Parts: sequence; C-alpha cells; structure tokens
Amino acid sequence: MVRGGDGKEMFTFIVTCYNQADVILFALESIKYQIEKYGKGREFQLIVTDDASEDDSCQVIERWLTENGTLFVKIDRLFQNKNKGICRVYASALRLIDGERFVVLNGDDLLSPYNLFEFTGKLDEYDMVCTAFLKFKGSGEMVRFYRVYLEVVLQNFVKGKALYKSIRLGCPIMGTAVYRKSLLSEEVLDFIVQFRTVNDRACFQKILEKNEHIRICYVNCPIILYRISKNSVSNFNSPNRLLHNREIAQLCKVQKEEEKSLFFRVILLFQEKFAHLRGHSSHFVRLMRFFSPYYVIMLWIYIVHHRKIKKMGNELVDRHWVDCREHYQYIMEKIR
Repeated sequence: MVRGGDGKEMFTFIVTCYNQADVILFALESIKYQIEKYGKGREFQLIVTDDASEDDSCQVIERWLTENGTLFVKIDRLFQNKNKGICRVYASALRLIDGERFVVLNGDDLLSPYNLFEFTGKLDEYDMVCTAFLKFKGSGEMVRFYRVYLEVVLQNFVKGKALYKSIRLGCPIMGTAVYRKSLLSEEVLDFIVQFRTVNDRACFQKILEKNEHIRICYVNCPIILYRISKNSVSNFNSPNRLLHNREIAQLCKVQKEEEKSLFFRVILLFQEKFAHLRGHSSHFVRLMRFFSPYYVIMLWIYIVHHRKIKKMGNELVDRHWVDCREHYQYIMEKIR
C-alpha cells in the first residue's frame, strides 16, 4: 500500500470535466465532504482534468482550489488546450495516480454521503469492488423507479465466466467499480485511448481480458450519484449518448477482431449491430436491443435470481434515496 511522507495512506481522487462550470462545484464539494468526515489518517491527491471546456470551468475549479487546496498533499491539473475526448484525458489522469487506491468522478456527478473508504477498504481482500449508484435530476430529486436499477443489482450475480463474457460484449457492468491501480498496465491504458467516450467500459474490458480470475465482490450501496441532464450519457436521448452507443459498437468490433472463437465472434457481431440500434430514430427499432446477446444473458440471470434481484433493487432505492437527496441539498447549501 502506497503511503505519504508521514506514513499515512495515500488516496487519489480524479475529477473529469468538460463544460460543467455550473455543476463542477457539486463534485468537488462531495470530495471535500468525504475527506472531512471520513478521511482521518489518510493523505489525498487530487487529479482534476478539463478537456478544453468552452465555458469557465477551469476558473471555477481554480477558485475552489484556492480555498480548499490544503485538503490535498498533491494536486495535478490536466487542463487541455484542445479537446481530446474523455478517453485520452482519462488515461492521462490514471497515469498520474500516486496511491494504490483511487476513485474517478465525472464533473456533473457527486460522491454519495456514505464512507467511500469502507468500499475501497475491501480491496484488501478483492481486486475489484463493484458498487451501486443512484440517479438524480438536476433538482436533486432521486430517480426512484426500481426497474432503472436492475442492471446495477445484477452485478451481484454476474460473476466468473458470465462476468468475463458480459464485459467482452461491452456491457454496462462494473460502471462504478473501484479497483487496484496495479491492474492498470500500459496495455490497458493504450487500449482506452482508441476511443472517445467508453473509457470505463474499455478499461474494464481490457483488465478482465488480462485477468480472467480476479477477485470481485458487489456492495449494494451507492458510491456515486449520477446526474441526468440533457447532455449526459445517463440521458438516453442526449447527443453524447448517441455517440456513446456508436462507440460501444466499435468496442465490440475491436473485440471481435481479436477473438479466436468463431462462436463468440458471431455473438460479438450481433452485439455490435444491436448497439447501433440504440440510437435509431424509431422507438420500435430501439426496442430490438432487448434481443441482443447481452440482454439474453441478463434476462437469464434475472429469471434464475428473480426474487433476490427484486429484493436487492428495492433495498437499494428504499434504504438510500432519502439520505442521498438530503446529501445533495446539503452540498447545494454549502455551494451557496
């Protein structure tokens, strides 16, 4: 475990930003909350990126650092003069991590009110810890529809070969996972920069490809709160989501070209084609994505573990949405 100069554990926060001047303070203040409430006995590194924002995101970040920079023993700024896409900026940030443990936060999201370091503490036993998330609207109101979080809870049941195959299909499993820095080889980082938006999926796909038997667990508690906005990937109608869908198809295509099994190459071909359908103008055509190989895997798992999945989904929402809503309101008051 990497420690600072006085023997304290080093933990790294990475914040990625692009045209998020109006919301970036929520992300930064949620980091401050974690440090002040739960961070005793640790030292912190902040890596903050900006992918050539056209608003005043960098100035907002700098003003916050002027007031709060003493929270960190090291601050790395990756402010780009030219837009490179999240994947290149993401990979550059990962290369700067000093500690073994870290978390990545997008500039329009928040860390939840729960102790982040309890999640990452499980890395003493596991190589990866898959965590839940909740979604919220710009007003701070949590999305409370249970079906929205089915894929989240499924992480508890997608393990072993099923996990390996799901990741290779470019599936949205492990989106908020925390893991050991030692899994980030140069091969993983080089793979990420082939894309523009699928940074997490590309990262996990290559990690699982090289470490098929890594130890993974799931925690049914939100670590990140995802903001749904008109431009966010969380919004299925946003332009960024359409680009994201095309990149998922490209991710499957790349995997297909490297795949040795004829059977799995055919499966990846189907998955690639179905990924393109997600951005189709027709609602009925978009519904065809539910016949993709990924959804077949998820449906089978859901059928086998229906009761447990439903119970865990209800527990995730019912147990945490009030705390998370109040946390958002608290952060908003701090900003004001």
